Amino acid sequence: MEKRRLLAIFVALFLLAPIPSAIRVKAQAEKLVLVGPVYTREADMVMKGFKEYYKRTFGKDIDVSYLHPGGWPVCVDKVRSWRGHPDADVFFGAGAPAHEVLKAEGLVIKYKPKDWDKIPLTWHGMLVKDPEGYWTPFSLWLITNIYNEEVVKMLGIPVPKTWDDLLKPIYRGLIVHTLPYASGTMHETCEVILQSRGWDKGWAYLRRLAVNLIRFSTGSTDTTLIVERGEAAIGVAQPQMNAMMARADGYPVKAIVPDVTILVPESVAILKNAPHLKNAKIFVDWLLSMEGQKYVLMGGYFPARKDFNFSDYVDEIPMAKHAIEAIGVDNFYKITGVKILAYNLTLAKIRWDKVNDYYEKEIYRKWDELKDTWWNYIIPAQEAIKAAQQKGMDVTQALSKLNIAMAAFDKGELAKARSFAQEALSLVKG
Repeated sequence: MEKRRLLAIFVALFLLAPIPSAIRVKAQAEKLVLVGPVYTREADMVMKGFKEYYKRTFGKDIDVSYLHPGGWPVCVDKVRSWRGHPDADVFFGAGAPAHEVLKAEGLVIKYKPKDWDKIPLTWHGMLVKDPEGYWTPFSLWLITNIYNEEVVKMLGIPVPKTWDDLLKPIYRGLIVHTLPYASGTMHETCEVILQSRGWDKGWAYLRRLAVNLIRFSTGSTDTTLIVERGEAAIGVAQPQMNAMMARADGYPVKAIVPDVTILVPESVAILKNAPHLKNAKIFVDWLLSMEGQKYVLMGGYFPARKDFNFSDYVDEIPMAKHAIEAIGVDNFYKITGVKILAYNLTLAKIRWDKVNDYYEKEIYRKWDELKDTWWNYIIPAQEAIKAAQQKGMDVTQALSKLNIAMAAFDKGELAKARSFAQEALSLVKG
């Protein structure tokens, strides 16, 4: 009993003791935590600018940290895992579908930054910002494909200008892209294909594209690095600024906008129950200010404000010159000559997880089987039938079998595709 009484007295005295000043200062230190898929170069530049602004404006330092678990879907799942009690304050980056998922699941709050009216609501029919203010873009870009000029020239191949061009046999083993779960850009590219062609024809296209890949990259940045090094000639599903940053670094990489694309509003949102809500609002306000947008450009992204002209900053920001060269105009909103998909954001939000899961199970996990079926069964049958036609042979039955094989391939029925391709080959080879 005596020991318990002494212990209670000790605990009480400890709790009543004054807290050392060093500990008090640390507890009161200003903080902000960002989580998102933004490239490290961009995040570092934006954090640097914000810390300078905060010190200048409030007369004290702020500790800003950045959690970067992966691409858009990975970051969305990270926020989901916190179940409304986040370890971060701001979701930094990703396009509209990712933000719509977080909005629908009640994981972000409504907040319109001070310069919210400097961002238009729509552009070419696509939503640029959330009308309610749950997410607002700090950068805009189009989905592009990239290529290494020197490799393409060395191989003597044309630059693929359309999505269908990428399916041509001449590009076999020359293309790289990542998985839609690893990259929001690839996820959005899948949506471009699925929404422009329909569900079944879209997946048929993605299967045929997969057989031309040299490998899967680990993400959009990795795709760019592989093309920079010349390990692949063409990189699919790339943010428009990737080629700009590659050229700024001295690599012979160019972007090409394919025949159908979409606008990606790289956005920012405040997480529900953000631990440092006040600083989160200050950050979002600053990011959309003209000063914040300058740091966005310095980090290699295109600013989202409609009143931001690159030519105004050519002497101040080296990246401004590269931005003008990359998109050919002085202001992002002046881009012309591109076909923007009539994008269904609601549909993209609803099937967010479904698209990622389907691709992994039906294409990524079956990649070797897809290549084997296409290159070792269907293509030999095609070539044999063509040769037989040139000899004047009747290939009606063989063509019928081949058509069944190709239809089966497009549906993912690979065993059936191989069987009918073999039958087609046998009919013309005897």
